[in-house]
Amino acid sequence: MAHQTAAILVIGNEVLSGRTREANAYYAAGKFFERGCKLSEVAIIPDEREAIISTLNRLREQYDAVITSGGIGPTHDDITMESIAAAFDVELIEHSFIVQAMTDHFGAEGLNEGRRRMTRVPQGSKLIRCEKTIAPGARIGNVYILAGVPYIFESQLDSILDQFGDRPYQRIEIEVELPESLFAKALTAIQADFDDVEIGSYPGRCGPDPCGKICLSSQDTERLNEAVKTVNTMLENIAS
Repeated sequence: MAHQTAAILVIGNEVLSGRTREANAYYAAGKFFERGCKLSEVAIIPDEREAIISTLNRLREQYDAVITSGGIGPTHDDITMESIAAAFDVELIEHSFIVQAMTDHFGAEGLNEGRRRMTRVPQGSKLIRCEKTIAPGARIGNVYILAGVPYIFESQLDSILDQFGDRPYQRIEIEVELPESLFAKALTAIQADFDDVEIGSYPGRCGPDPCGKICLSSQDTERLNEAVKTVNTMLENIAS
């Protein structure tokens, strides 16, 4: 059965320090929305073993699947694989397929210590291979371990998307030129009537010339259209 809920675990000091703008969770959110898998949480943590283990164990118990991003490269701070092996209480092993792929690509003399680190996965993992790199990600249980480099992350995620969701979400946006305070109470009542439709209000400009959007999304087209009609009627009544 395809995963219906998911969390993203972003691992990296560079994100928390502001050096790197996080892009992978944004990409995954869009893809999951299209597939119909609810992205329920995004957690960003440092390259610290105990933080990875504790956060991962919480997320994998709480959601159908967890996607990790980052920390699987060749340097000392790339500790995601070993930390996830510890979370599952399994050994960290050199995978023979990755060793051979590295050797074929770089030659035996090119398989240095850093590249050997990238051949290591938690024991029992299934490899996640993609077009953009010879170093695969890995899956163990309901945890998918992907790269942090955006173009590699995207390629790896695309290769496993068929395991997520089965009923796409749809979204309709309504342009609004009213202050939110005028329709807040009515919108709350509409949300209560349409609990199977997610409704959000997002101001674009405040002050004397307000504008923004009311966004509605659902997996049920009929209910989505009913909610949109109800919101439009509400807005027309306020404006008239």
